[in-house]
Amino acid sequence: MFLAALLVLVPAAASGDLTIYCLDVGQGDATLVVSSSGQTLLFDGGDNGKGNSVINPYLSSLGISNLTYMAASHHHADHIGGLDEVYTGTGVDSACYDRGWSYTTQTYQSYANTVAPLRQTISDGQTIDLGDGVTVQCVAVNGNGVLSSPFTQPPHDENDLCVVLIVTCGEFDFIVGGDLGGYNTSSYADIETSLSLELSEVEVYRVNHHGSGYSSNPSFLATLSPEVSVISVGTNGYGHPTQSAIDRIVAAGSYIYQTELGSGGTIPPGSGEVVGGHVIIETDGATYYSVDGDVYDLEGTVAVDLVDQAVPFAGLLDACPNPFYSTTALRYRVHRPAQRNVIALFDVLGRQLRSWEVTGSGELLWDGTDASGAPVASGIYFCTMTNSDGIQTRKILLTR
Repeated sequence: MFLAALLVLVPAAASGDLTIYCLDVGQGDATLVVSSSGQTLLFDGGDNGKGNSVINPYLSSLGISNLTYMAASHHHADHIGGLDEVYTGTGVDSACYDRGWSYTTQTYQSYANTVAPLRQTISDGQTIDLGDGVTVQCVAVNGNGVLSSPFTQPPHDENDLCVVLIVTCGEFDFIVGGDLGGYNTSSYADIETSLSLELSEVEVYRVNHHGSGYSSNPSFLATLSPEVSVISVGTNGYGHPTQSAIDRIVAAGSYIYQTELGSGGTIPPGSGEVVGGHVIIETDGATYYSVDGDVYDLEGTVAVDLVDQAVPFAGLLDACPNPFYSTTALRYRVHRPAQRNVIALFDVLGRQLRSWEVTGSGELLWDGTDASGAPVASGIYFCTMTNSDGIQTRKILLTR
């Protein structure tokens, strides 16, 4: 009974000016953008069936009865397959944007026929205003000037024609670009480098092409300098995410959150985590953003007094390193210094091993022992942070 309760995050309801849901649709992409104004945009919808099985039920759980906008990165099935299902099952009020032109598959035809009443071709530089200071700008489409018309396959690979969007809320920027690539091969063109000449830093990068080895080139990553990267992936026959892409992202100093394990490379210890579900990002656009409950400061902003302001999460960060075999740091970030915060460690049976009361921000070192100083066995443990905002839990793996 206790363990079941322990595994549930109990933060306050989403209260940021912007919430982005990187939805777990397996080997596909779907990104939901929600402004505090109530306006919404769904970018991609996963493969056929994911609209009905994943996205529509999730939208309903969020109380979203109609989307404001829908957009597609490109015409591959793992990105547009569920969009016609969402259009029919949930609905769209204003517009359905995509790159225009056409494709030859039945999935594309079903999508195009369904959204035809609201379908519009998006243009480079076009901005969609979601209200309350949240904007979505198209920064590339149909090869970003690198490729020439006709924008079809052939002569071009569909991935090279992707729509790329930047979602902005104050000091926070998020970039998502479908299956865009960054290397010239016999099949693909390098579009990422052209973007690296136009863009600037972002906080969160929704990793191109599920972590393909042909995406996330060094110049692109150096320009974006993302603090966080999100990889959307499922079981697949492509080896996604590739170890080479993971290594480039980690080398750029970015912490990775991955929706599923995938069928490729492994995130180095302490450089990221497999969430095993949706990755949720929230921000007020001025002082913080959070990813999967981990709280990050927005750089370059003026310090403000947060003592009397509500923030959506207690600041319990992932242990580092994790997994660990000797000592790990239990990191926490407290926004209200006067608040009473209790950090505790539990085993998988819900038995408390250690506890500390903390104020301010910092870290506690855990050497894998219980309160008596006796070493505990290898296995999974849970660190909780409890305060007036609720309970937050992080999983730790001890290997001896």
